[in-house]
Amino acid sequence: MINLRVVNWRCIESLEFELAKLNVFIGPNSTGKSSLAYSVYFASKSKTYDPQYLMTQLYGHDFNMVARLVDNKPQFPISIRIADSEFSVKPEPLLKLPELPEKDEEQKIEEKEVEVEENEGERSFDITRLSKSPWVDEYLLPSRRVDYVHIISFLPKITHELRAKPEGEAVTRMFGSWIGGFFELIKALPILPPFGIFASDYTKALTGFQAAPFGGKLSEAGSYIIKISPLFSLIEHTFYDPYTRLQLPAELAPDGLLDFSIFDGVTQRIPANSLVVIEEPEIYKNPLKLMEFTEHMVDRVLDRKLTLITTTHSDIPLTTMAKLVREETLEAEDVKIYYFKRDPWTKISEIKLYEDGTLERLPDAEELITRLF
Repeated sequence: MINLRVVNWRCIESLEFELAKLNVFIGPNSTGKSSLAYSVYFASKSKTYDPQYLMTQLYGHDFNMVARLVDNKPQFPISIRIADSEFSVKPEPLLKLPELPEKDEEQKIEEKEVEVEENEGERSFDITRLSKSPWVDEYLLPSRRVDYVHIISFLPKITHELRAKPEGEAVTRMFGSWIGGFFELIKALPILPPFGIFASDYTKALTGFQAAPFGGKLSEAGSYIIKISPLFSLIEHTFYDPYTRLQLPAELAPDGLLDFSIFDGVTQRIPANSLVVIEEPEIYKNPLKLMEFTEHMVDRVLDRKLTLITTTHSDIPLTTMAKLVREETLEAEDVKIYYFKRDPWTKISEIKLYEDGTLERLPDAEELITRLF
C-alpha cells in the first residue's frame, strides 16, 4: 500500500487515502475522480518534467487556475504527498518597492495602475518536487484518448501521400524532418489538453523499446497491428475484422477495438513498476466487453507489476474484480475502491472488497433503485 495526501488541488481541500495495485475511483460526474487521479500522476511525473510545463500540458493553465478556489481566490500551498516524499507549490512573495518621496496625485494614479497590472500578471512559484516516487514512469490514458489517437494517426497519412507521388522518396526525405518537427510541435503546444502529454506518453511507450510491429486481439471484436516508422517515430494502426479479415485504418475501426489497442499497446511495452491512469474504461464498450476489458486490465497489472488508477461511472469494473477475487485469481488486498461525492469539496469513502469476493453496496445504489422503480 502507498499512503497519499492531496491538499488544495482543484475541488480537493484535503484528502488522505491509500493506493493498492488496482484502484477504482467511482462516483457521480464532477466529484473529483479525475482531479485526484491527475494529482497523483502529476506529482510523480514532475520529478522528471518541469512542473510548470507539465501543468500547462495537463490543464492548459498555470497553478493559479488549478489551485482550489475560494471566493475566486486560489488557495496555496498545493501539496501532494506520496509515501514520505512531497510535492508542493506556492506563489513567490511580491517584492515591495522602497518608499519614495511624496508625489503629486497624477503620478500616484499612474503608479497605482502599473501596480495593479503587475499584481494581475504572472507570478513565479516556489516549487518543491518529489525527492522520489514509488513508480519508475507514469502514463496517462485520458477519456478522449481515442480522438487523440486519430490526431496522431494523421501524420503517417501525409507520408503515404508523399510516397505515392513519382518523386515520393525524395519529397519524403525533404519533408521528413519537418513532419517529425511538426509532430513535436503539436505535442508541445497546450492544444486540447491533455493531448500533448498523452501524445508524449503514448509515443514513448510505443517507440521507446522496440521498432518491430506488434499487436493484440480482443475476442469477437477483432485484432490490431501497430507499425512504427523508425525515421519519424510515427505510429500507424491497422485493424482486422474478425469475420472478414478486412484491414481497416484507425478512422474506420470500431472505437472499442481502438481503445483496447491503446491500453494493450501501452501496457505491454512500458517498464515494470509504472503508474497507469486510465479514465472511463467503459467508453465504446457494451457490458460484456467492459467485463472482458477489466479482466484484461487486471491480468496486465499483475503480470507487469504495474499500479493502475481508473476513474469510472460504471460498477462493472468493481463487480468484475469481485468475481476474480471469488475465483481466487485476484487478492482482495490488491484492490482499493473509493466512492466520490462533493459537499462542496471532494469527499471519498472506501468501498470494501472482502476476501470472499463480496462487495459493499455503493452509496447511490439505493437511490438508483428508488428512482427506477
